Amino acid sequence: MLKKLILILAAALAFGSLAFAQAGSSDKDKDKKDIAADKKDINEDTQEVKADKAAVEKDKDKLAADRKNHASKKQIEEDKEQLRKDEAKLKKDRTDLRKDRKDIKEDRRDLKKDNGHKGGHKGK
Repeated sequence: MLKKLILILAAALAFGSLAFAQAGSSDKDKDKKDIAADKKDINEDTQEVKADKAAVEKDKDKLAADRKNHASKKQIEEDKEQLRKDEAKLKKDRTDLRKDRKDIKEDRRDLKKDNGHKGGHKGK
């Protein structure tokens, strides 16, 4: 009975460590995939921010032109509303960009930790 118990415990310990080793390698793969996805998100968000900036600038120019040309109060209010919407979208997209940059830093940090990197600088 004691031999069976020892055999079962030995098998559990042996296979348990193998399963743990497998989990470590999948974490590295997951981190690499996360980094790639975050880079793609950063590129998309950067393009969106550029487009939003252009839209805000266009709205500001239109509002200034309408004020200069004495457009109706309704038209000026519509221009202001559009400007507010575009500025809100710009703010949201900038927040997304910051979040993606933060995520990629965390993923890189996790990847270094998984690789056993202790930090520091390599000497000459």
